[in-house]
Amino acid sequence: MKKLIFTLLSVILLATSCSLEKMPSGVVNSNDVQSIDDVAKLRNYLYIRLRGMYSGSYIYSGELMSDLFHASAGYGNRGGVHHKWQWTSTESLAEGLWGHAYFTNASANFLIQEMDKLAEKIELTDAEKAQMDMYYGEAYFMKAAAMFELVKMFAEPYTKNPQALGVMLVDTYNPTSDDSTYPGRSTVAETYEFIEKYLGMAATKLASVAGAKASMFLTTDAVTAMQARVALYKGDYQTAATKAASLVDGGKYPLISFENVDLTAANAQEQVSAVVEDFSELWTNDSGEECIMQLYADYAVSSVPSSIDGGYVSMNANGIYAPDYIPEQWIIDMYSGEDIRGAVWFEEHTLTYQSLTGKAVILTKFPGNRSLQDPTVTTSSHIQKIKPFRIAEQYLIAAEAYSALGNDEAAYNYYSKLVAARTLGFQGKAIAGDVLKKAIKDERVKELIGEGFRFYDLKRYGEGFVRSAAQNTDIITGAGSELTELMNCSASNFRWLWPIPQAEIDSNPQISEQQNPGY
Repeated sequence: MKKLIFTLLSVILLATSCSLEKMPSGVVNSNDVQSIDDVAKLRNYLYIRLRGMYSGSYIYSGELMSDLFHASAGYGNRGGVHHKWQWTSTESLAEGLWGHAYFTNASANFLIQEMDKLAEKIELTDAEKAQMDMYYGEAYFMKAAAMFELVKMFAEPYTKNPQALGVMLVDTYNPTSDDSTYPGRSTVAETYEFIEKYLGMAATKLASVAGAKASMFLTTDAVTAMQARVALYKGDYQTAATKAASLVDGGKYPLISFENVDLTAANAQEQVSAVVEDFSELWTNDSGEECIMQLYADYAVSSVPSSIDGGYVSMNANGIYAPDYIPEQWIIDMYSGEDIRGAVWFEEHTLTYQSLTGKAVILTKFPGNRSLQDPTVTTSSHIQKIKPFRIAEQYLIAAEAYSALGNDEAAYNYYSKLVAARTLGFQGKAIAGDVLKKAIKDERVKELIGEGFRFYDLKRYGEGFVRSAAQNTDIITGAGSELTELMNCSASNFRWLWPIPQAEIDSNPQISEQQNPGY
């Protein structure tokens, strides 16, 4: 606990300047928080924490651990521990996410503490009170988001066992060296109660902050999107359906869609090309279309997030492709020839690994926004503005939740609207029951691939997975091996629960006997 939760570091010592458009330029400590401007510096630091939590290996590791990709012949064991399911209690990714989430929670607790003190020290104007309410709402959201990321990774799904061990809940900023006061692990149910409580408080405080396309700050719609996601993972399908449907039906975040293309018109090709261009711009230049929230990034001021590309492209300056991970054949087969995602997000190339060459289709969903990179560098580092919430996910949440509730008509309505937007000339025929449930699951794969959902979806489905045929066995590692290409991972594998970091187990006597099984 001393090592990872109550470390006295940069939430006190470092904060950003008053604008997210600048990097940290000074220090703030508890004696210096004398104004709204001081609070704003701490508040902006929270957005850096949020951006870190939704980018880099915290996102792409879940894709590599699943049934989406095969490791290439030249992957150099990058991500190999995750891809081969070999992590231990000292695994750096688990420790990193654990520390990042608890530090985010501590940062939010510190901000709340300092705002409480400030309100007692100075007279606030009505405008300042409204601003403080917004900051409170953002801090509450950060607390909920941090605990949600932890409970997904380190605990059983709520739908499997709500009384299983969850994570430690820290509700105040109170660093201490007395290990007898450290908290033990709550239950999964208690963890979700904590998350729902703070999301509810965030919703109240941010109620007047209207949603806006590609907002880089939290809005009432972003909170609703998170509430829908949390409810789906909890199995609270009525809440998930209601929250997600409210965002979809509100019409504020329209899908880039083929639905209104007139294929009989003389300019049909122009209409199609316009949709394809708009869809490509979503990731190529971070257009913000379909985004309920898109976090800030700017190369010019060195405020750039990590990539969420797990080595899916890897093109060098000479135009040679050597990706670390190649989509499995079943992924390529999912997309029809009329599916815009198949056309824009996947490309066939000759891949080269020293003396080995071979053709394969690679994931090019994250091409890299050139404005976020050094313009003198000829190759893309695949850096995008982070998109925590896209409206497409809300269509899928509404569809899955209504299906679970037995309302196939509503489920098919939301499912088919997304498919119609993505598929040129879509002529839907209503489906229901298990057929619809499977179609919705498949649509989650097709729409959300690479965005960090697959491992956690498989976990909550309780289905396990089997990796299957490679596109080209000549250019993958371990062809035919059950450790890599043909891995069969049952739902009972203990590694669906990530290990509590050993440093935490060693530091906190309250959880010394609460390590997850198998570690």
